[in-house]
Amino acid sequence: MNNAAFDNIVKRFETQDHLRIVVFGASNTERHMPTVHWSDVLEVGLRSRYGRKFQIINAGGSGNNTREALARFERDVLFYQPDIVIVTFGGNDCNISREKFVSETEFVENLTTIVNTLRERGTEVILQTYYKMIYEFIPPQRAAYFVRYMNAVRKLAGTLGCNFIDQYALFDKIDRNYRVFNLMRDPMHTNENGNMLIGLNVCRYFDVDFDRIGWKDKLIPMQQLLIKTLAE
Repeated sequence: MNNAAFDNIVKRFETQDHLRIVVFGASNTERHMPTVHWSDVLEVGLRSRYGRKFQIINAGGSGNNTREALARFERDVLFYQPDIVIVTFGGNDCNISREKFVSETEFVENLTTIVNTLRERGTEVILQTYYKMIYEFIPPQRAAYFVRYMNAVRKLAGTLGCNFIDQYALFDKIDRNYRVFNLMRDPMHTNENGNMLIGLNVCRYFDVDFDRIGWKDKLIPMQQLLIKTLAE
């Protein structure tokens, strides 16, 4: 299920002796509940495909906008000299409160700084959108901004030629009631099922064969949902 745009990353997995992956984002990335996280699924999937040749570092920070993320970028990301970084921001930049809001222009500039800084160090960068939130329970202005900022991530990935994973587009194709009651913990955060779906969606870009993942009983319903949704 590999996307051709990720061939350069897959080649690194196949040829390098060791790789370090940092997942860099806000509450979509930080581990904040004791269940399966999407980076766990990624780790198990990669190990099934490439063996024990990598480590995953979680640099998520709940509530972070890109301005706050840049303030800790050196300490939490660059310090580890990562080979690959998965970047997922935007859900807090669109927060309309004065202390949190980051304009769309600055949001794009901040993401561009993150991408260019990593590339200068030889790091492969993957930009990723959030999942789709439950807009009925979010302030309308913030919800509207959120959609715009996810579109900005898509556009920036194309402009910069970044590897890109559109989690929003995947969640948007899933039946609304199923998504709300089975994938979301609250209007702005995924539950364990949602995390598993995100992780499996990331794995497919790294040429992971789901059938090779051991002890995957818990993943099967989300694997079936992913395959079904992608086929529609």
